[in-house]
Amino acid sequence: MRTPPRGTVRTLLAAWLLAVVATAQPPVPAGPAPPPSLQPVAPTAEQPVVPGAPAIPLGVFFWHDSPNDDATWRGLQQGLAALRLPVAPVERRAGGDQKRAVAQLDELRAQCRLIVALGTEAALLCKERVPDVPVVFAAVSNAVASGVVADWNGSGRNLCGASNWIPPGAVLDAFQLAVPGLRRLGMLRSQTSGIVSAAELSAMREHLGKQSQPPTLQLIEAVAKDAADLPRATAELQQAGVDAIWIPIDLTVYQNLAAVRQALGARPVPLVATTAAGVRGGALVGATVDYGLHGRRAATLVHAVLVGGKAPGTLPIDRMRSATVVVNVGAARAAGTELPLSLLLLADELLAAEANDGKPAR
Repeated sequence: MRTPPRGTVRTLLAAWLLAVVATAQPPVPAGPAPPPSLQPVAPTAEQPVVPGAPAIPLGVFFWHDSPNDDATWRGLQQGLAALRLPVAPVERRAGGDQKRAVAQLDELRAQCRLIVALGTEAALLCKERVPDVPVVFAAVSNAVASGVVADWNGSGRNLCGASNWIPPGAVLDAFQLAVPGLRRLGMLRSQTSGIVSAAELSAMREHLGKQSQPPTLQLIEAVAKDAADLPRATAELQQAGVDAIWIPIDLTVYQNLAAVRQALGARPVPLVATTAAGVRGGALVGATVDYGLHGRRAATLVHAVLVGGKAPGTLPIDRMRSATVVVNVGAARAAGTELPLSLLLLADELLAAEANDGKPAR
């Protein structure tokens, strides 16, 4: 769960990026299964990009405004710069509007050699609407559970990508350190932006099912119809007697944490999170993703397709191998909670400030 020191990570990443430039090979996915062999695309009318050539149009598609998607895109740009890949980004943001999204994707499909899809909904829309232009997705938490691809070893079609996947065991370890004696964990989700949180929930249930029988931890779900319904769903978890409430990767939930905290009242249930915005909004701990690093990893896939001539469908889905543990000491102090020393020693980042009313910080 713990990442190496950040200086070590940067050094290793730089060496890795240079190796990719030399070999045009994609990153190796996590998991026991070896990646399939990577065969070059057969020559077509559009040949692979040659480094040093004029910048080519790169479509960048956002389904909605998300701090995680923006951080991923910044990291991806850094990776492309390190790889010296000349691109001219053509950004389109749908703002959660289906009609606008379809028109934007049609435009990008006509103009661009490759489309970067940021976020799960963006990846699903590209899968449906873009059958013939290479697509590289990123900021997708569980590409298999959400239906973006059927197999981690490759899509078998015109898309590939990087999944900001955090192993459920790493998430649970951080939660249990922050809340000793955790036995009943509630997840607060929404219908309006809950596709990723649904995948998180499914993966955690699968993980718990592989543990001791019966499981030592019970997972309880409450789903809000929209932001206005969050107080009701929060009260539902309180009435269920949960020991902590999980704030997942769910835009509606983590952008409205002020309403959640208000609904908890004078005897609040501890909050734990899998998004940095959730921790900054008042959760005690977060097992989160370094989205900048995630974006830089995705850049190697763009390079493999445009420069290496790889068929997207043969590239294995890249997965993060660890979580960044963020601890909100200010939130614990405000709640009168004493955090275990083991958690403080494990943390990659300590926040001293109290909750910022759920406004995403990144």
